[in-house]
Amino acid sequence: MMRYYIVDDNIATVKSLENIIKSRKLGTVCGYSTSPEDAITEILEDRPDIVLVDFLMEGMDGVEMMQTIRAEADGIYFVMISKVTDKEMIQNAYTRGIEFFINKPVNIVEVETVLNNLMEKIRMKGMLKQLKNIMSDADDVTGSHAVDEPAVIKTDYKKIDHLLGNLGMQGERGSQDIKKAFAYMVEKNCDYGKNVLSYIEAESGDTAKNIEQRMRRAIKKGLTNTAHVMMDDSYSDIVDVYARYVFDFSTIRDEMNCLNGKSSTGGRVSISKFMDGLILFSRN
Repeated sequence: MMRYYIVDDNIATVKSLENIIKSRKLGTVCGYSTSPEDAITEILEDRPDIVLVDFLMEGMDGVEMMQTIRAEADGIYFVMISKVTDKEMIQNAYTRGIEFFINKPVNIVEVETVLNNLMEKIRMKGMLKQLKNIMSDADDVTGSHAVDEPAVIKTDYKKIDHLLGNLGMQGERGSQDIKKAFAYMVEKNCDYGKNVLSYIEAESGDTAKNIEQRMRRAIKKGLTNTAHVMMDDSYSDIVDVYARYVFDFSTIRDEMNCLNGKSSTGGRVSISKFMDGLILFSRN
């Protein structure tokens, strides 16, 4: 069960959030404070899983408070509570490490949705770590154990088509290479690498260089489409449900800056990270 700490200089907001968390059975509230300075001390002592913090407070804003805590403690997730609608301020907060925003005045539906999404993200990170451990263990053993281990986790191939389709990648030739690589990685329980490329080479008769170029172009297309969506609606389901598995926010931000003319280079494409995200998405 998730443990929450709430920081807001308005006690009414604190109590509203506490009641929502309790009534919707989202976890337990281990503490709260109306002072960011006092909250830092208590959070470092209690180490909650999630901190809900007001964006704009007297003396210290929520981003500054988060950075102070993160300098001394890892593994704590932060959600901002704010009336702010300025996109640049919101993007800056995301860049600094905020996971999600909750708008003021708070309402049950949004709070429950955001916190459930964050809990799912935390669970996914744990699953990805578990998957990597399983893959690592499989490399160290032989015989039936190495063959049977991957069957513990079910893979849904249809979900990959949904993700690629929602990111606007299905029309790209590289999406077929991505799906072939995905199928091989699942079958062999392996990470993306030369062995995966060798398999696609043998099947398609093309070179590894051409295959990777097609995959990169397809992934870049998905990243660009995601950035366009994010610019129009930072709370879009396409970002929350699909893109967050395969792109981190800093990469999307860099692509957005390029589209806005603020940078000459866009987000960096990583095939291996994209493929890891597909594996996790399919098994979630």
